[in-house]
Order: sequence, then structure tokens, then C-alpha cells
Amino acid sequence: MHTEIAADAKAGLRPALPSAWRRALFAGFVSQLLLILFVTAIGLQQLRTTADNLGTVVDVHMRKLSLTKTMMSAARERTLSMLRLAQSDDPFERDAFFMQFDAGGSDFANARTALLSMPLSSRERELIALQGRLTGIAMQIHNRIVDTFRNDAGRNAEERILADAIPAQNNVLAVLAQLDAETQKIALAASREAHQAHEVARFWMYLLSGIALLLGIFVAAAVIHYTHRASREREHLATHDSLTGLPNRMLFMDRLEQALVRAQRRKTLVGVIFIDLDRFKRVNDTLGHAMGDTLISEVAQRLRTATRAEDIVARLGGDEFVVVIDAARVSHILQVVEKILAVAGKPYLIAGREIFARCSIGVSVYPNDGADSGSLLKNADTAMYTAKSGGRNRFQLYDAAMNAMAEERLQLETELHYALQRNEFVFHYQPQLDLETGRIHGVEALIRWNNPDKGLLGPAVFLELLEESGGIVGIGRSLLLAACRQTASWHAAGFADLGVAVNVSSKEFWHESLLASVRDALEQSGLPAQSLQLELTEGIFMEDVDAAVERILALKALGIAVAVDDFGTGYSSLAHLKRFPLDVLKIDRYFVKDIQHAPVNEALIGSILALCKGLHLGTVAEGVENREQLESLRKLGCRIVQGYFISRPVAAEQVVALLGRDWLQEFGPA
Repeated sequence: MHTEIAADAKAGLRPALPSAWRRALFAGFVSQLLLILFVTAIGLQQLRTTADNLGTVVDVHMRKLSLTKTMMSAARERTLSMLRLAQSDDPFERDAFFMQFDAGGSDFANARTALLSMPLSSRERELIALQGRLTGIAMQIHNRIVDTFRNDAGRNAEERILADAIPAQNNVLAVLAQLDAETQKIALAASREAHQAHEVARFWMYLLSGIALLLGIFVAAAVIHYTHRASREREHLATHDSLTGLPNRMLFMDRLEQALVRAQRRKTLVGVIFIDLDRFKRVNDTLGHAMGDTLISEVAQRLRTATRAEDIVARLGGDEFVVVIDAARVSHILQVVEKILAVAGKPYLIAGREIFARCSIGVSVYPNDGADSGSLLKNADTAMYTAKSGGRNRFQLYDAAMNAMAEERLQLETELHYALQRNEFVFHYQPQLDLETGRIHGVEALIRWNNPDKGLLGPAVFLELLEESGGIVGIGRSLLLAACRQTASWHAAGFADLGVAVNVSSKEFWHESLLASVRDALEQSGLPAQSLQLELTEGIFMEDVDAAVERILALKALGIAVAVDDFGTGYSSLAHLKRFPLDVLKIDRYFVKDIQHAPVNEALIGSILALCKGLHLGTVAEGVENREQLESLRKLGCRIVQGYFISRPVAAEQVVALLGRDWLQEFGPA
């Protein structure tokens, strides 16, 4: 159920992919371009057709009309030339008329020949054929009359002209008039057709141009819409976390400023609740970043449900969240904090796995802990780190003294960085005594920081910072090899039964390189695998029981032993103890401390020893600090003990002296 909610939230908050819009816009632009090209092509085609039609009207039909009129003029000119011949007695004038008569015939014939070479309709061809026949008849008459004039026998031929030539010529002119009318009719029809083609072209130009305009408006509107939408999405991405949809740091600081202004005006309080998931990086390292993202989304969803609609819930990055609430009293703020702790601490079911992801919370309150947003956030962050240092899964109100602690922590982080570079970390070894043989059974390797300014520092000072920085993996790998080599050297010195126990942190245990690191340390040092024991805390097992069992089995396949440290103080149950393939239980110093004065502790240790005997597990009692505790443990049957009464952790060169001592003689028989 939680996974579905997280998936829905992520799907709803993910910005819409622009690829569909881009394809649509590209298709719109291409369609518009093609339509414009189509409109241009149609327009050019129609304009070409109109031009051809007009060319036909101008070049063909008008030329035909001109030729027809030329023929009519030539025919009339020949007739006039004959009449003038009949009326003239001047020989020179008559020669001119003869020439005009012949020229008119030539013009007529040339015009007719040119007309016949042009495209003609069937009706025009019929009229020209008829004209040809009538012209042939008229020309015979004309030629006889003109020959008469040339022979000076035509003085009285005027009557023949009027009687024969003019009627024949009128017949020709009548046909030419019909031909002229027909040509005018065809030219008018062609002109009308060209006009209609022009109208059609104009219609298509207007229609397609209108469609192109509408498509352009649509594309422009789509571009404006998408641009506005993309702008909104960019603004949302700039002010909100892409994974959870919560406000990011920038928007959070702006809203916090507004909340402070309101609180100042109303004289109320503002609580800044800084939330950090405990050991979240381990989820990413062991289960993958996809599972980590799903967990972050579910935490965000739970924070929304745990707060009011008017409260500010933001993600600052990674596994850090912050909640801002307006309240009248501090108790109201603490109620919300406790609700967040309860809601966030419930198990998460992700991809069929049950995951526990608790959180540490720091709280600062306006105006008590700061007057501006930066100070309040910084102080809440400082309080959160104090909560983590105090054991995690809790909250801490800010106190002014925390700033000094934060500065000291920052200085320690800087020194720690250089310590990693200078290899200032070493192992000291604390012996584990076998009370039956009186010999040192093994040694526990305990990390120390040889700080040049502060001297030798125990793990309580720096180990948490080392884990948070991730440096513990590299340091642990190198120190594991050093411990194996040191133990191999003790074997070579004659203490072949000596074993070494090395503590493994949670980050080291879940790191993918653990098996390879153990294998390499054994191979490079030559230490037998049965001489190496890895100590784990109960909390490591509970992070992911199934995965922890698989990893322990893989370690035991290398031949080493696995011990659980501080047994009885963690979360493991007897069912889990039965399931884990362990070799040794280490009884915590909490039970050993008052064993001689608290019968319940003695009973508990006796029960643990009996349990381990039934499960075929070895035991080591830690924290033995005096003779009374040792004797009580020996009476209960505890064989292996460890503590300051035997020896404090010492440098490697001091261990040989401890190995050579006769502890039974020193402590006496049981």
C-alpha cells in the first residue's frame, strides 16, 4: 500500500515529458510548411494557366482578328483599285492602281496563309474554306476585268465591275465578316475562360491561405501554451523536490521567512523541526538507490499526513526533511514532533521487504532560539546531531551550549580527514582469558586514534564521525589486514592457538567489499581462517534479517567465526538467535557489572550460559573489572572472560608479555 502511494505521488509530481508536445509542434510546423508550399504551387499553376489563357487571347485570337480584318481591308482595297482604274485615264495613275490591286491581292493571300497556320476552330475552318471558294470565283472575275484594263479595252467595264466583281467581292466580304464575328466570339469565350480560371485561382489562394493562417494560429497557440506550461514546470522544478514534490530549500526558506513575519505580527511561536533518517545510507548501499528513493517518497508522504495542511513540509536534500509549524505554545510543537517520530518509526513495506527507518529530530523555536530563518535552521540542525549522538530515534530541543559542541565536532571532522591521510589509526589488543587453561584464548582488536595533539583517543570520540564520512570502510579494511598479520606473527612466535576478534561496523558489514576484504586479509597474512573472528552488534542483524543471514553464511564459508557483541542489550529475540548461524555470544558488561550484588544478573548470565551450551555457542563475558566478578563468572561456568581486571587494551608489542603469563597461578584455582 505504501509503495503504491509513493509511486502515485512520484507519477503525479513528475513533470510531463515534452516529447509528445515537441512531436506535435514539429508536425504542425511541417504541415504548415507543406500547406504553404502547396498553396504556392497551386497559385503558381493557376497563374500559369491564366497567363496561358491570356496569351492565347492576346497572341492567338487577337492576331486572328487582325488577320481577318487585314483580309477584309485587302479585299475592299482591290475593289476600290478596280473602280479607280475604271475612272482614270492617266496612264501613270493607272499603273499605281494596278500596283495597289496586286498588293491587295498579295496582302490578302499572306493574311489568309498566316490565318490558316494558326489554331482554328472547326467553324473558322469552314468559313475560311467557303471564303476560299468565293475568293476563287471573285478573283477570276477581278482578273478578267483587270486584264481588260491592261489591254486598254476596259473603258466601259465599270458596268461589269458593278455587276459582277462587286457582288462576288461582297460574298467574300460577307464570309470574312462571319469569320471575324466567329473569331471575336472565340476570343471572348477564351477571355471569359481565362477570367474564370483567374477567379478559381484566387479562390484557392484565399482558401488555402486561410487554412494556412488558421494552422499558423493553432501552432502559435500551441507554442504559447507549451511555453507557458514548460515555464510553470521549470518554476515548479526550481522550487520543489523532483522526487517527493515537497518544497526544496529555496522555497522553504522563503516560506519560513513568511511564517516568521506572521509570527512576529501575531506574537506566536514558530517551530522548526529538522528531521534526518537514521542510517539511511545503509539502505542505499544494501538495497539500491531505487529502494532508497521509494523510502524517501514514503517518508515524505507520512510527514504530510502527520502535519496540518497549513504547515510547511520540505525536503532539503538526501534524507533530510524539515517541518515548520505555527503554534501558541511549545507543547503544541512537541506534540507534532512526537507524532512524526511515531509515524516515521513504523515499518515500511517496500518491494516485499519490511524496512525500519527511524529518524532523529532537532527542534528550534522562534523567537527563543533565533530571530531569522538561517539561525533557526542551523540551530535545529545542531539539535538534530545532538539527538543522533544521544542514541538516535529521538528528538532534541536546541540549547545554546550545542553550538560549542557543534564547533568541536566540526574541528574533529577536520582533524579526522587528515588522520585518514596520515594513517593515524591503530589497533590495541585486549586479551580474552580462558579460565580453565589459564592461557590467553584470543585478543580483541580495538581501534584507537593516535592524535598528534590529543594523544590516544578511544572509538567513542571519533567512530560515529568515521562511519558517517564513509572512511570506516577503508580504515577497517587496512586494520583488518594489520590485525591478521599481527596475529600471524604471534603464531610464528609460538602462540599458534591464539585467535583475534575484529569488530565490524554496520557500514562495513553491509558494504559489498566485505567478503573480498576478509579473503584478501587471510591470503596476504597467511593467518588460518579459524583464527579470525568477526564481532557484530545485534542492531546490524535487525536492519535486514534475511540479508544478514545470507551474508553471515558467506563469511562462515570462508572458515572464520562470527560473534554477536553486547548480547542482551539490543533488539534480537531467541527466535532470531536460533536463526543466525553464530559461533560466539559476548555477554555485555551491563550484566557483569553487578553480578555479585544482583541475583537477577547472576540468574540472567546463568540462563545465557545454559542457552549457549544448548545451542553449541561459545561465550565471552565482557567488563570483568575485579576478582569478585571473575569468581562469580567462574562459578557459573563461564570459561572465557575479558576486562580491565585481566588487562586493558594494549599495543601489539605488549601482548607477548601477557601471552607468557601463568594466569591460573596469578588468580589461583577455582
